Amino acid sequence: MANSFRIDQIYALLMKNTRVSVEELSQKFGVTPMTIRRDLLVLEEQGLIYRTRGYACILDSNRTDSLGIFEEEKKRIAAAALKFVKNNMSLVMDSGSTVYALCEALIQSPEVTILDIVTHSLKIAMRAGNIPGFNVSLPGGAVQGEDLVGVDVSEFYQNINTDIAFLGSTGVNNCRGLTVSYPLQLSVKQKASACASKRIALLDSSKFIKRGIYVFCDFKDLDTLITVETGDNEEQLDLISKQGVNIILV
Repeated sequence: MANSFRIDQIYALLMKNTRVSVEELSQKFGVTPMTIRRDLLVLEEQGLIYRTRGYACILDSNRTDSLGIFEEEKKRIAAAALKFVKNNMSLVMDSGSTVYALCEALIQSPEVTILDIVTHSLKIAMRAGNIPGFNVSLPGGAVQGEDLVGVDVSEFYQNINTDIAFLGSTGVNNCRGLTVSYPLQLSVKQKASACASKRIALLDSSKFIKRGIYVFCDFKDLDTLITVETGDNEEQLDLISKQGVNIILV
């Protein structure tokens, strides 16, 4: 039986450190790794954390400061996404840490120097907006965390036409498309994904073990998914591929 006091302590530790190994938790609390896994399962079922490869991680809500989690995966995904971008293109850049990794890759690329970027991510706008040759458009709206949300943002995207939308997601575990957790973000992400000629999702491997409540882009409407294959997501990738999505593994 799970110990509620220990579970609360584990969650507090994860809130502070973001990512902790099962072995470390086992030693700290003087219980077996199996007991720790049962505790973590309780937290995961409550939607507070996710588990991966011997670690427990706090469930991030697409914050760009979470780049350190799966950092190498996100950099590889960003490098693959960079190959789709040419000078003078127009891009929608969604919020999220993996899309932010692409933003950094674009800035560092000597081959991409002139871009039109539309984003509802304050952090991406602030970072890319200081780069000569990058024309960044940011809609008005209400601030939620690092994002702009609301009716004004949704209406803004209705009048936009871009070449590519680079999209993030809360997760895609056992659902029909890309998801988001907060209702205020739903319309924004729907409109942002719809205004591009091509839609490319950038998902690290953690996105296959969690999901949001709201689907904003069905897989059938997605052109490409760039991600990392693990033993746990192979079956899901196969199902997504059967819906016509071009999957790029890095």
